[in-house]
Amino acid sequence: MRDEWISFTDIERMGPELLRERISEAPATAARWIEAAALNGLVNAQIAWGQMLVDGHGVPRDPEAGLRWFRVAADSGSADGINMVGRCHELGWGTPADPAEAARHYRRAAEAGHAWAPFNLATLLLHGSGVAPDRREALGWYLRAARRGNAKAMSMVGRYLELGWDRPARPAAALRWYARGAAGEDYRGLFDHARLTLELTGRLDHAREGFARAIGCGVPAFCRNVADALRAAPYPELHRLALRALERAAESGEPADLRRYAAALAEGLGGLPDPDGAAAAFRRAREAEQALLLPRAGPRDPARRPPRPRGFAARLLRRLRPAALPRRRS
Repeated sequence: MRDEWISFTDIERMGPELLRERISEAPATAARWIEAAALNGLVNAQIAWGQMLVDGHGVPRDPEAGLRWFRVAADSGSADGINMVGRCHELGWGTPADPAEAARHYRRAAEAGHAWAPFNLATLLLHGSGVAPDRREALGWYLRAARRGNAKAMSMVGRYLELGWDRPARPAAALRWYARGAAGEDYRGLFDHARLTLELTGRLDHAREGFARAIGCGVPAFCRNVADALRAAPYPELHRLALRALERAAESGEPADLRRYAAALAEGLGGLPDPDGAAAAFRRAREAEQALLLPRAGPRDPARRPPRPRGFAARLLRRLRPAALPRRRS
């Protein structure tokens, strides 16, 4: 990537997903420019910079500073910023977890038109986290998120209809909602659509394709659960997909996932035993365990920085100091 990365105008015009994609290409380079753009008042950059600080992506992890940047964006009226302040309160990023405060911010962001905030609020209402449990109201917020194109919300509406939450179960209608979530590449929608299709129609070929797609885009925790479900299925073809799910989970590099994958290879899940593959996976698990015992390194790369902030950026920087950001060192 070029040292100048991209212009502030490009950052301002990019949507959150495209900006995250560009940041992931070279996080350390991106960090210098995203920070400068945030200091110059670009709301997209303030949210991206806050997330980089929360995650430690390209910079030392500092969730407290990340939360402060989300608040700066929220104070400008950004629905994204308000939603992210809610996420911090829900998940304890930079502040003690406070689901009730999270719900308040999610409601504000949802009423401002945010696509994810109604989903987040619905999930708190469904589980009664920080608010009184209310499945009926939760469904209303899931439907609102679904109308805004949120594929995960579509899958949750399907779950309501399949399980009969708040109304009689309607499996055929649930299947249609799962199909909508699957079309949006929601891995849970893909899995549930494949599972319910198999239950209702017995179409193993269609289900196998859906399970494979779900595994391909699922996160490690989801893939672990999929592996357990498919392993218990009475279809050898699905046992091979269970092995694939364990392999995907092992890509996380977590020792426990690597050991589960190694054990499945040694056992011959879905096929013949693979002692060489099992030995390699066990070796990677041991290396991962040893790496967890090593101290983290990490002074920040002292590469060339953008110009020092002036004007509005300098005023914003003074507002955030001393708690939010350390002073630059020459």
